[in-house]
Amino acid sequence: MKKFVIAIILVALLGCISGGCTCSENPLQHAQRLHLQKEVQCRQLVEDFDMFWMADCASRLTKWHGQNGI
Repeated sequence: MKKFVIAIILVALLGCISGGCTCSENPLQHAQRLHLQKEVQCRQLVEDFDMFWMADCASRLTKWHGQNGI
């Protein structure tokens, strides 16, 4: 009997752990959360491209030289 009760408790705990935090949100909230994540990732990608182009070597054709580096 003890094994049966322990097994039920373990199954209940495993169900709670595997469910995660998304069980309490409705489909609209889930879609909004995913949209915000994609928006942040897109902004980070743009910042990465900007950092790449700003770290590029300065052109020798101009008399104004920017500061390179991070």
